[in-house]
Amino acid sequence: MKQTLMTMLKGFIIGSSMSVPGVSGGTMAILLGIYDRLIHAISNFLKDIKGNTIFLFKFCLGAGIGIGSLAFLIQWLLEKFPFIVSFFFLGAVIGGIPALYQKTKEKKFGLSSLLYFLLGLIIVISIGFIPTGNFDIVSGSGFVHYIMILVTGIVIALALVLPGISTSHMLLVLGMYDTMLAAITRFDVVYIGILGIATLIGVFLITKPLEYLMNRFPHPTYCMIIGFVIGSTSEIFGETILPAIPANASLSWWGPSLILAVIALCLGGAGILALSKYSND
Repeated sequence: MKQTLMTMLKGFIIGSSMSVPGVSGGTMAILLGIYDRLIHAISNFLKDIKGNTIFLFKFCLGAGIGIGSLAFLIQWLLEKFPFIVSFFFLGAVIGGIPALYQKTKEKKFGLSSLLYFLLGLIIVISIGFIPTGNFDIVSGSGFVHYIMILVTGIVIALALVLPGISTSHMLLVLGMYDTMLAAITRFDVVYIGILGIATLIGVFLITKPLEYLMNRFPHPTYCMIIGFVIGSTSEIFGETILPAIPANASLSWWGPSLILAVIALCLGGAGILALSKYSND
């Protein structure tokens, strides 16, 4: 029962936090210590259909509740207190790094660790600089049109599975964001169904090699993932923290705001550290 509740709680936290810019579902999953278990359940689904189905159902139930409930509260808090709330999630990202580094199975942070970390950092930051609107793969019709939707689903799956990569940004880059929202509002079952199936196929294709890399080469893989996770903080700064600073911010604004931001940063870090002790891995 305790394990079931922790799985649902972690799903709840992941689902509710996905509305925060820079905090991807993969990032929160790996910080909460449930990422490896999710990857294993998906990549080895057919080896234990019953067990993996039960686990994924518990997780998805918690995530669904989080998306449908707490996500609205977080969105409201981000609108009212973007500076402070963003620092809370920034603390959550930073607080999960020590537990994440333990998975590299390296006692000391050496030169090789630094190189792999920088590689992951550069990849995520570079993705953030890809201009949106340059691609338009949703125009046209017929067989080629649906093939491109399938390709898009696989790209979305890559963003969903790899921590630190913003799914919403990838949709914007591919010119899919507005189209997908329109399809949802129109209840376009065919379009959503094809995209959903493609994403599911992409997830199954990606998780198997990813699990192999995590088990066979834990040091470089997890060092790169740390780079992904830390690189994702650039979006938190760019999307919420910097725009929340008033153009004419005075000392009376900076003083209380910085104090509350530091408190929120510490609370976010402490919360992740506490939850990471109940890892399912």
